[in-house]
Amino acid sequence: MSGVSVLLLLGALAQVPEPPADHVTWSAPARCPGRDALLAEVVARRGRALEPGQARIVGRATVVGPRRYRLDLDLEVRGRRDSRTLFAHSCEALVDAAVLVITLALDADREPAPGSPESPSSEPTPDATVPEPAAPVEPAPEPAALPIADAPPSTGAPAPSGPLAPTHGAAPARELAPPIPAPRRRPGGFLRLHGLAEIGALPGPTGGVGLAGGLLWSRFRLELHATYLAPRTADRSGTEVRASLVAGAALGCVRLGDRRVFELPLCLGLEAGGIPLAADGPVGHKAAVGRWLAGTVGVGAAVRVHPRVALFAMLQGLAAFQRGTFVVRRGGTDVVLFDPGVASARLALGVEVRLGESR
Repeated sequence: MSGVSVLLLLGALAQVPEPPADHVTWSAPARCPGRDALLAEVVARRGRALEPGQARIVGRATVVGPRRYRLDLDLEVRGRRDSRTLFAHSCEALVDAAVLVITLALDADREPAPGSPESPSSEPTPDATVPEPAAPVEPAPEPAALPIADAPPSTGAPAPSGPLAPTHGAAPARELAPPIPAPRRRPGGFLRLHGLAEIGALPGPTGGVGLAGGLLWSRFRLELHATYLAPRTADRSGTEVRASLVAGAALGCVRLGDRRVFELPLCLGLEAGGIPLAADGPVGHKAAVGRWLAGTVGVGAAVRVHPRVALFAMLQGLAAFQRGTFVVRRGGTDVVLFDPGVASARLALGVEVRLGESR
């Protein structure tokens, strides 16, 4: 072959355009496979590259937690659009799942290749210039259907009865990516510091402080409280009585309202603790700790002032099942110095810090 022919052949090959890849947009963290790796996986699985204008692929991979990745995938194949959201524990598994989805979408849109029996252009047309044969001619056997669109045209040989061997250049079968588990819902949490106003449990109205924390679900919250009520003093039969309250409580609450702006929790729970008591009078100095066990019901309100901060208020009613009655013996008789009330009411006002919502 002359030098001029070689130059012409090389020029013709250089002018053949490669399939463009600008229809594929891929965004992923630095440690994840890039767009070239994604396209190579698609070509390896399909056995051929994407055709120009065949599909538009937009993928965005992000990290959503420890060993947890998310992929938002948009596909458009010949005017048909599809959107998927995939989750995986590694970038490699996420890319394998994306390659499988893209390959299935492209193969579902595959059209018969020209020259195959399904192609309408492959119907033989009679040629008027061919003379009619003198002897009858047996009709040629109908070509067998091709297993894939890019296989070479049939030569008329009968199709083999066994499974077809892979065509030259096709990638070997690969094991499909394992199913991606559905994300588990995890509760959020909160911490709250509040001031208290109380009436009924101690000798007189009092104040105190409380600390609360717990877990948050979409429509339920679990609260654990620590409560301290300041001591109050009263005079009983010439004896000065001093009492305070230290208690802990567990409450379950139903969350009503729009939790992103305003929340209305309805709570039911149990409180247990002790009432430190001291008496000074004719009988001298006496001290004891009375038991405290009460059921509580309350209604609260939380107003968001920041995505992680809310102003909180709650009104509670308490019914004491067990309360420490303070009795001293004077002159051979028992004298009741203090008997906490069966019913009491409590108001809490504070600031709540959200550590996250349920997801």
